Formats: sequence, C-alpha cells, structure tokens
Amino acid sequence: MSHDEGDSGPESRMRAAGRRLLGICLLIFVSAIVVPVAVVAGLYTVLTTPLRLRVGRYRRVLAVAVIYAALEITGLAVAAWRWIRFHVDHDAVRDRDERRRSLTTALNGLRRAARRYGGLDVLLVAPSSDQRSAPPEMPPGPLIVCGRHGGVGGAFLLAHLLLAEYGRLPRVVLKDTLAWDPLIDALLSRIPHAFIDPQPGDHGATAARVGELAQGMAADDALLIFPEGGNFTPRRRLRAIRRLRRRGLGAAAARAEQLHNVMPPHPDGVFAAIESSPRAAVVFVAHTGLDHLQSASDVWRALPLREPVVYTWWAVPATEIPQQPETRMGWLEDNWARIDGWVARNQVAL
Repeated sequence: MSHDEGDSGPESRMRAAGRRLLGICLLIFVSAIVVPVAVVAGLYTVLTTPLRLRVGRYRRVLAVAVIYAALEITGLAVAAWRWIRFHVDHDAVRDRDERRRSLTTALNGLRRAARRYGGLDVLLVAPSSDQRSAPPEMPPGPLIVCGRHGGVGGAFLLAHLLLAEYGRLPRVVLKDTLAWDPLIDALLSRIPHAFIDPQPGDHGATAARVGELAQGMAADDALLIFPEGGNFTPRRRLRAIRRLRRRGLGAAAARAEQLHNVMPPHPDGVFAAIESSPRAAVVFVAHTGLDHLQSASDVWRALPLREPVVYTWWAVPATEIPQQPETRMGWLEDNWARIDGWVARNQVAL
C-alpha cells in the first residue's frame, strides 16, 4: 500500500504522474551533464596520477554524483520492468520483496560510494560511555524508531542500517520534497511510506497520516520518524523555542532551552504511531559525526570525512510506554534529553 498521496483520486494521481515525469526529465538532463564531465575528469586523473598523491574534492564529489546518477537510471529501468510485470500477474508479495531488495541495493551502492570517495565510516556503539561495548540488539517485533535529525545524510544512513544490518523494512516518514527524486518515488510506491509537509496548525493532518502508516506493522517492520520535524541547526533550535513561547508553552520552552544538540520533539506523530501500533517497542536513536554538515558548502569543505559517524540507540518495550498523555509527554522529553546528553559527550570537536 502506498501512502505518498493524501488523496487517491484522479486529480491526485495526475499530480503524482506529472511530478514523476518531471523528476525523470530532470535526472536525464543532469546525467547528460555529469557523465561527460566525469569522463573528462577520469582521463585527466589517469594521466596526472603520477604527479598527484591525493584525490581532489571536486573529483570525489563528481564520482559520487556519477554513481548516484547510475543507480538512479538503473534503478528506474528495473522499477519500470517490475511495474509492467506487476500489472500482468498482480503478485503483490513478490513485488514488495523485489522492491525491498532494490532499495537495499541502491542504499548499499550509495554507502559504498560515500565510504570510498567521501571517507564515510559508521560506528555502532552502546549507549553507555564505554564505546568499546557492543551496540544493543534491536528488540523483536514491530518498532517505532525515533531518530535525531542532525546533519546531511543521517536519515538515509539510519534507513540503511535498519534495512541492511537488522533486516527491518523501514516505513519512512519523509519530507515531501524528496518525492521529486524519481528512484525514491519509484521504490517506495508499493512500500508503506508517507511524504509530508509538516506545518504548524495543520489540525492534526500530519499526525493522522503517521498513525495510518503505523497500522498493521509486521514483525520485521520499523516505522522511521524524526520527531524534530527537520534537520537540527542552532538557528532552527532557537526558532523552535520562540515558537513554543508564542504558543504559551513556557514550561516546554524552558525545557527545550536545556537541550543544545537537538530541537524539541513534536509529540503528535510519535503518539499517533504508538496508538496505532500498541505492540511496537519504541527505539530512540542518537548519532553524531554529521552535525557540522548543514549545507552543500559544509559537505564540500569537510570531504573527505576525518571522523566516523557514531550511532547508538536504546529500546523501550511497549509495556513500559506510559499510557497517560501527561506522563507520556514527560517520558518523550526525558528520552530526548538523553539523546542530547549522549551527543554532547560524544561529539567530535571539528
């Protein structure tokens, strides 16, 4: 079942088709520029390798761009074939499994490219101060995974970890701008997901979609949500605190001021997911190592990465999640403060 459109009517389907067609046209246009430039840069690199000991930043970025374009084009071709076959035999189970494999393959390719050309290394650790300890296991059964949103690429890394390392199919809540990526749109078309545009005062529409997405999760499913509602930056943190004060939530604003590495969490989506999937454990995920990457220029200056991206998490069983709204809010804030403290202790000075 697809959750990428709020309305399944003809007008909504027409908008989705137009968006996908335009996204594919943009991909072809960009690829037509990137690939020839990459060929020239590759020849230049081969000819000048004896004179150069390091690979320059622009060649690293170009290599990743070429791999990304190749994965997009190949993935779209495979998705088109599977779309045709699905409409012939209507085998939804096989189609879902194949899309899962395609999603894993695409994320594996991107992570290998990021490691080879961007210096990306990922370290999984226990939530204690002793990073030599093995990371905790993911609990059995369906999961609601609440991740910190800090730095470029952190959400995709977390989705890849769930899928490739722990065999969990993520039901992802994404910003609606990501629907313009043709491969993401195609791969998720029959995997439960939600493209959202989180806006204050939407009268619970976003929370309702998250709750719908959490319904009927299987034992190997994991709803992936980022309660901050956007990527952390110091400026956004201050704006979020001011917004709480404008709404008359002085106590919440005071608590948020004590958090220096995360923004205050939006509870509605998390609580809607808990109500819709009462058997699911909640996993809180903290990470650091991407905090300084808040724009394309930051990524450019940081390449290759010098320090690993470090992830940790802890799980709260469904039976230990508070039932009363007031108690549950304090529980969420306490776990969010724990994320903030862990990041503060493990953040690398750059």
